[in-house]
Amino acid sequence: MKYNKKTKLFSRFVRILVKGNKYLIAILFCIMLTIAGLDLIEPQITRTIIDNAIGLKNTNLLIKSILLYTLVIIISAILNIVLTYLESIMKKRIAIKLKNRSLKHLSKLSGNYYSNIKTGNIISILNSDIFNIENFGIEILLSIVIDIITAVATLIILINLQPDLLIIVLVIQLIIIVIQTKFSKELSNKTKEIRQKDGDISNLIQEYVSNIMNIVISKSKQNFFKRYTKEQRILTNKCINLDLKIAKNTSEINVMSGLIIISIFGYGGLKIINNELSLGELISFQQYIGLLIMPCTRIVNSNTRIQQALVSAERIFELIDEPIEIQQNNVGKKIEKDDNCTIKFENVSFSYTKEYKNLDGINIVFKPYETTALVGSSGSGKSTIINLIFRMWDVDDGEIYINNVDIREYNLKNLRKNISIVTQDSLLFDDTIKNNILLNRKNIEEGKFINLCNKLRINEFVDDLEDGFDTIIGENGVKLSGGQKQRLSIARALLGNEKIIIFDEATSALDNISQKIVLKTIKEFTKEKTVIFIAHRISTIVDADKIYVLENGKVIEEGNHIELLKNNKVYRKMFVQEDTIK
Repeated sequence: MKYNKKTKLFSRFVRILVKGNKYLIAILFCIMLTIAGLDLIEPQITRTIIDNAIGLKNTNLLIKSILLYTLVIIISAILNIVLTYLESIMKKRIAIKLKNRSLKHLSKLSGNYYSNIKTGNIISILNSDIFNIENFGIEILLSIVIDIITAVATLIILINLQPDLLIIVLVIQLIIIVIQTKFSKELSNKTKEIRQKDGDISNLIQEYVSNIMNIVISKSKQNFFKRYTKEQRILTNKCINLDLKIAKNTSEINVMSGLIIISIFGYGGLKIINNELSLGELISFQQYIGLLIMPCTRIVNSNTRIQQALVSAERIFELIDEPIEIQQNNVGKKIEKDDNCTIKFENVSFSYTKEYKNLDGINIVFKPYETTALVGSSGSGKSTIINLIFRMWDVDDGEIYINNVDIREYNLKNLRKNISIVTQDSLLFDDTIKNNILLNRKNIEEGKFINLCNKLRINEFVDDLEDGFDTIIGENGVKLSGGQKQRLSIARALLGNEKIIIFDEATSALDNISQKIVLKTIKEFTKEKTVIFIAHRISTIVDADKIYVLENGKVIEEGNHIELLKNNKVYRKMFVQEDTIK
């Protein structure tokens, strides 16, 4: 990280920590300052106890000094408890704020980002890196300021006590600072490497856990463990190497700190023997040296923690700063409650990559009160059309209109709110069947809910469950069959108020009889809506008002089922082929 970049990153990092916590930070600073002041008093009390109270056999002074020392210790202890409590509150605030901001930003990104995203890396950022920021805390920066004040005050006291003994200590302390400065640079680079590798492994584990059943069925477990073991070995070696470097650095610091203690008692002992120093002065000097060394050590060690936190902050900011390609237009046009939606594609071309055109000059119209179907082989452009309607991507050329208004002029949030997409891979949560259908929508009548579930034959399998609609279905609906999952997703869409409903292979897991029942129910509940079907099976779309046949990103045929059969072209071949397979 270059110096200017690191400075900007640190400045932004501090602003994140400070924002919304100014009063709390002020209180923390005052408490820290008070504790530091009490620490500076303790060596003076020690000197009084040894030289004046014990040395002069003054019992009254001894009792007063001990009581004062006890009071200082108790007040420091209470303030430290309060300090820890307030620090914990602020740390949690910052962690929650960063996590919420990251999660919200993720939801605003385009399909281009989602198609290239590595889930493990994102999870690593949301967990490990935000935990590092939380563990860092603003109190470390406050502590640096307090430590500087403490170190300066202690240094002034030590100069007045024993300047010659202080010089010896400072020389050794400077060597420690040089060692730590060199180490902190190396630590920053190594930590960044480990964070990146940890994200790669998290991605592998996420992939494994999310598809565990398919991995077992496909006998690809060994392939996973081969990749995982290799990556884990690399990470382990990096971690061991870093731990060894930390241990080596710690040992060096311990040796140098030991030399400081030896110097104090060795040289100081000689001065006591020569009557140049009292025992109380030596002990108080040693305590003050601790007050000097501890802040200096904390400042140097804080630099190490700052470097680690900056690595995490950089990764978090990279996520937060990911450009939002599909911008929300807050003053854009909205689809009103009474609007019907006519969607029109005019000469639309689009490519995910430069090498291949996924759509090439498409002209399609989707009308309300009608069911429009898109059919074609895999890669023909069907799902791409849906992605463009939902504005996960924007077109390269041409225009998409909704009610004769360019789709880009609509309020994005409102647009997506009025589109419901049901895919073959049903999104279900580890919750009850009822909650998965309703998605916490409170305005849906119980009668409408029960009626729809009966018509979709959801009640047939729900009635056999002990807890009925309150049955928890497991992560991604693992306790249900593919067809049961699709029925729940379809019910969820039909209960909504969306103007546009898209079924992308939404009945692929249903048998022919169940499919006919579901399609009949869909038609009943979507009479006033704009309905789009994407299908491989012709049987799904035979009743569609308009069918578009796609091939290599182009519309090659259009019409209803009867018209397309009469054309005796691609659609008819597909229909005959499907009928033959049956």
